[in-house]
Amino acid sequence: MKIFIIDWTKEHTTPLIDYCKKKTDVVGIELNDGAEAYRKTGILKPDVIVINYANKPSHGRQTADSIRKRKTTSQTPIYFIDGAEDENEMAEHIGICLSQEELQDLLED
Repeated sequence: MKIFIIDWTKEHTTPLIDYCKKKTDVVGIELNDGAEAYRKTGILKPDVIVINYANKPSHGRQTADSIRKRKTTSQTPIYFIDGAEDENEMAEHIGICLSQEELQDLLED
């Protein structure tokens, strides 16, 4: 499974990124720019997009909404990770909201 990770952080890596790299094929990562994440997901065509939006939830939703509206990525599953409950309610029409533990369980299967 090819995964693209969007993680709004200032670090070069995160526990989520490290874990995904151990368990699956991470084809791309974007840490700062939603427009760049949109561009990269169109080029790389991942099987799954994982967005850690604990830090910038509105950026995560906006980026995911743009990705979802593009024809070539409209059917790509999008997982939102570690959002607050109220943020998850605003994102559930775009993708599936999970905790990092739930994502880890999913990747184990």
